[in-house]
Amino acid sequence: MPPRPHTSKRRSQPSGLPSSIRRRNAPSFNSAFEEDSRSNTISLFSFSIPNPLSYFRRSDDDYSSTGPAASYNTTKYILYGGVIFIMLASSFDTYFRTPTKQGGDGEIVGAALPHVTSDGKYHGRYPNSLLTLFYPYTLFRDVVLDQPVDVNDVPFFWHAHVSDEIPVKKVLKTCYGADLIELDTEEDVEKAKELKLVSSLASQERVGPGSLKEKLYNGQRKQPIVITSPHIREVAELFNQDNMGRMFSFYRHPIDYDLHPNLKTKLPPDAVNNFMSRLLSDVHTGELGFKELGIGKQVIRQSTLSGTRDLMSESILRFGQYFGWVPTGGEGTKLSEEADNAIAKSCIEDILQSYPGERYADHNSPEWQAFYKANKMDCQLYELARSTWRAQIQTIIPLSLQKKRAGEGDDDEKNDEDEEEE
Repeated sequence: MPPRPHTSKRRSQPSGLPSSIRRRNAPSFNSAFEEDSRSNTISLFSFSIPNPLSYFRRSDDDYSSTGPAASYNTTKYILYGGVIFIMLASSFDTYFRTPTKQGGDGEIVGAALPHVTSDGKYHGRYPNSLLTLFYPYTLFRDVVLDQPVDVNDVPFFWHAHVSDEIPVKKVLKTCYGADLIELDTEEDVEKAKELKLVSSLASQERVGPGSLKEKLYNGQRKQPIVITSPHIREVAELFNQDNMGRMFSFYRHPIDYDLHPNLKTKLPPDAVNNFMSRLLSDVHTGELGFKELGIGKQVIRQSTLSGTRDLMSESILRFGQYFGWVPTGGEGTKLSEEADNAIAKSCIEDILQSYPGERYADHNSPEWQAFYKANKMDCQLYELARSTWRAQIQTIIPLSLQKKRAGEGDDDEKNDEDEEEE
């Protein structure tokens, strides 16, 4: 029996084409994607956009797809994956999913939106924001930008040194007839918080529009209320968004510190250097860095009417004019401005002449070099305070001038009335 002719089980190949070429030319699901990836543009949701991978492919000869990875297209996955990720991101973000609601006292509860509550605290998703780092000093006005002085603001005298506290308090009482609320101990401050001191003063019309018992020129006032304390951070928390604090203080060179006895107990015994930087930043132990120094600089530059010991008379006179305080014996009228300033200046100088000034330090001595190295940050704060004092010659101006520049002066109101009559 003749042998059967040999037949192959595979289908016959197309003439002249090897199997590798046949598989490459066969239509497949990936062929459309591969064609797009070779081109300079790709189609996405019926739009043609530039292909981000085409830049790296110099020619079609450089591009080849072999192995299992050939079935995937990187460009498509990046683009479609990015779109899907953006669409689904909000579903996994707890900040977006946290509901925002109103609390019983009208404050926003929840982390959905950054916000500031009525106590001046900042709540939100930026823990390193200046609004967070700078609290509670956010309850102090910017003494330069927030002009004119608002009638609802409360003057605050921060006295870190005894030799500043005694003469300034005497001047406030004698020359301006000020009503001082002295919070010298932390117990005094805590009691003031329990009684809601500032809100109580507003309700009793001891601050605010109701406290202006007498109509004086451009919002000036007699016998002002002033809160005084050596505890700056604790007292700052007494103020609120309706009645913010306006602080004035005196800064001394570290070698001339005369710290209030109630402040000496705030820091541990080993915190012997850079006392002011530690007090303002509330970092009582360990090394201090630029963050702590920056907080102290911010307090001086933004939140303080700065005074220096060797220029105490000029400083207090500037403070009084800034707040619009009429001195004892003054009239508070437009025509009496010069006379009122002369009365205040004479009274201040008479009181301060019996108090000593700053000490002189030899900056070339070895003792001074060692002292400066240990208290470098406080020395920088002092130099900044002096620089701020000089800058405030132009920026801290009398209340009557503040009102004029803001268009709120009595003369402006009179001109408006005349125009309406015409």
